[in-house]
Amino acid sequence: MAKRQSVPAPLLEWIAAGIGLILLMIVLGAIGREAITGAADEPPAITVTAGQVTQVSSGFVVAFEASNASRGTAAAVEIEGKLASGETSSATLDYVPGRGTTSGGLFFKADPRGQQVELRALGYQTP
Repeated sequence: MAKRQSVPAPLLEWIAAGIGLILLMIVLGAIGREAITGAADEPPAITVTAGQVTQVSSGFVVAFEASNASRGTAAAVEIEGKLASGETSSATLDYVPGRGTTSGGLFFKADPRGQQVELRALGYQTP
């Protein structure tokens, strides 16, 4: 019966394994840090800023960007826009990530250009 000789692993295989181990440790460290710091306990801090106004067939669209300054995430974020003339519009954003932004648009019948447009977040759900 012939004896099998074990062949040592090539250097490239050890390098690939080391890189994989380092990446795994980074991911586990990031997950552990988020679990310890309690980012889910921090309430969202959402600010809404108006963008470009575009005329469409049914009226006008005011583009907006919702920014979340905290680490807490928000789902089903209700955004309300109010013109100086009293017309209101609202939109619901599915998700605004922690320290991230999401954009959308509000429809108005009146031309919002030249009017004060007040935008605010009305509420959210915890995802």
